[in-house]
Amino acid sequence: MVELRLSGDILRLLLFGVDALVNPFRFLMTQSSEMNLLRTLIITWICVSMATAEMCTDDVCEFTLIVRRARTMTHTGSDGKVNGVEILRNGSLQVKVHVGWAEDTDGPIVPVEETITADGVQRNVILVNDQFPGPTLEVMEGAQVVLKVINHFYKDVASLHVHGMYMRGANHMDGVPYVTEYPILPGKSFSYRFKAEPAGTHWYHSHVISQKEDGMFGAFIVHRNRPSAPAMPLFVHDWWHEEFLSLDVDSWYMRHRGPGRLFGTWFSRGFSFDGVELTAVHFTSALINGRGRYNGNNAPLTKFTISSGGSLRFRMIHSGAEFTFRVSIDAHSMTVVANDGHDVESVQVQSIIIYPGESYDFEVLGNQPNGVYWIRAETLWSGRGPNFESKNRTQEVRAILAYQYASSDEDPTTTKPTCSEENPCRVLNCPFPAFPAGSHTECIYMSDINATADYSPPDDSDIVECFFTFGYIIGASINARKFAEPNKPLVFGEPYDVVTCDQSCETNGCKCTYIVDIPANKNVRFVMINTGDADESHHSIHLHGYDFRVLAMGFPLYNKTTDIHLYLFTGHWLSANPDIDCGNDKCSNARWRNRPTMNLNRPPVRDTVVVPANGYTVIEFRSNNPGHWIFHCHQTTHMNEGMAMVIREAPGNHPNRHPGLPTSSSGGTGHDSQPTSEPTAIQLSVPVFIVILVAAVIGSILITLAMTLLWSSRRQDKEAAEEQDHPKEDTAL
Repeated sequence: MVELRLSGDILRLLLFGVDALVNPFRFLMTQSSEMNLLRTLIITWICVSMATAEMCTDDVCEFTLIVRRARTMTHTGSDGKVNGVEILRNGSLQVKVHVGWAEDTDGPIVPVEETITADGVQRNVILVNDQFPGPTLEVMEGAQVVLKVINHFYKDVASLHVHGMYMRGANHMDGVPYVTEYPILPGKSFSYRFKAEPAGTHWYHSHVISQKEDGMFGAFIVHRNRPSAPAMPLFVHDWWHEEFLSLDVDSWYMRHRGPGRLFGTWFSRGFSFDGVELTAVHFTSALINGRGRYNGNNAPLTKFTISSGGSLRFRMIHSGAEFTFRVSIDAHSMTVVANDGHDVESVQVQSIIIYPGESYDFEVLGNQPNGVYWIRAETLWSGRGPNFESKNRTQEVRAILAYQYASSDEDPTTTKPTCSEENPCRVLNCPFPAFPAGSHTECIYMSDINATADYSPPDDSDIVECFFTFGYIIGASINARKFAEPNKPLVFGEPYDVVTCDQSCETNGCKCTYIVDIPANKNVRFVMINTGDADESHHSIHLHGYDFRVLAMGFPLYNKTTDIHLYLFTGHWLSANPDIDCGNDKCSNARWRNRPTMNLNRPPVRDTVVVPANGYTVIEFRSNNPGHWIFHCHQTTHMNEGMAMVIREAPGNHPNRHPGLPTSSSGGTGHDSQPTSEPTAIQLSVPVFIVILVAAVIGSILITLAMTLLWSSRRQDKEAAEEQDHPKEDTAL
């Protein structure tokens, strides 16, 4: 009887599958155990298919990214209904079923993998292919990549920038609205086409206002050699309990009350020990790979597994908005082997300071006793306000490094190392000259790191030098110019629809579309200055379209006779770095007073670098990529308030635009190569869904048939074995 019932269930399931092919809408609406099972099989099959499609080793790689909004701390049941979840004391997630006007009732315990938990607090989040962070895309160096983005937002536009890609010959695929493209309208799609270069750890993210901060990002890994295992990204991300745009809109700048300030008063903002303001935004929470804990709750954390005696290569990326993090692993050193995708001579450190937009590859050895260990990402917060009040506080997020055979149900109990004179802690990427005396902590500056690739210094006659001051002298700006977004993408060529920067901007400051021309085939040096009369913060600066070598960094002068963290009112630095002559009170006409010694011995190659407060950073790149390339601070509030500009290489000699690039923002935005035939969101989704549904149902039927045949074969083998062990008695007369 059991065998007959099972066969009948399978037969009914197959019949339901055939019926779903004939009538997909009845498949969606029918509520029955068979339909629920079939839908579950289909969803599982789709998820497995999507997961295995993210690594591509072909010459041409095509990916589809669907972006939409969802809610953290919710669960979608098999009936399609969405309910909230709560975290139990043991860390399990329990559905809270909403039943009309009555109080929510306790539902089932659901797997952690079925819920976007973030830090355990409910808020809106942007998902990419229903994942947060988005899927990791892996390709081979030189592959032709087609990255189709489908905008499923209700009313917001979207774009996608692949951070670190040259986009050589494809400036219009760089993903910056109104500089290289019109953004993608709701319900529309656009395919970014480009060559995957250079190799290394890179990432993709939206370049629309603050969508990156809300979840629209993921790793983009370019392999030089065929990988033996999937990449292991480690995203560090600051996090708030409302969409970041809400914070941005509430800034003083948006209310025209002043420059570069959000929420906190001067005395309530966080400061690092050197007296530099971290950000005007209050710290709420943070995540590692989309998970963290708020206010001591038991939300699940990200876990990385290492084998005893083995090693792991982490690809760490700061995808967040504002806060700088110092990342370390208890009881383990970190060997840095690459930054921003480019190999460096390995350097062993206790921790890495990482700024928004930066990335580092580091290796960890499994050389500690079997167990679980904390991975920590702490802000540089030393106190509140310039007087460093409320010091006894830590702003951090944690993840877990678990050895393969460790019992990892409980949280680690490990502690941070004690730095000593015998065993000092080495920290990479310091934005200040030194840690306080007695901390037994040594700084390693980016300008002191060596690349593995050879470097031949150019002749002086081949160098073009430009000076740019990043600061708040008129608000977040570059050379006293706040960036005004063009009304038409610059890649469309002249006549531009921009706000022109006139001569008075240099002395009075202004808001305009700041564009600086550079010639082709030159070694271009940017002297990036971070100084002025206004209070400063460190800036992480990103240049699109190029990578560059970090030649020098300069820091302010400190009073060495006192503690390094003197207060602003008594002079926590004596003066800005003396190597720079600002030229005027806005430092918009700077030049060298004392030219520093440059690191010309294989300087590190990057695409994002920190410019220290009241100091400078010198970078150099070869102008070999004609086009319009945005150059900006990667702190979201700074960029949105105007700390951006455009570098235009070789005007009049730019690559031709893709014929499918939309030519207006009125209805044509975000089309693929045939814009006039693009269906609406509803028309697009139905046929695509039916195709997916048909493929999924067929796949489910094949899986079911295979399982049936396997079960039947094993049943027959079992019966044959039983008959051999217990042969039937001969009942013949």
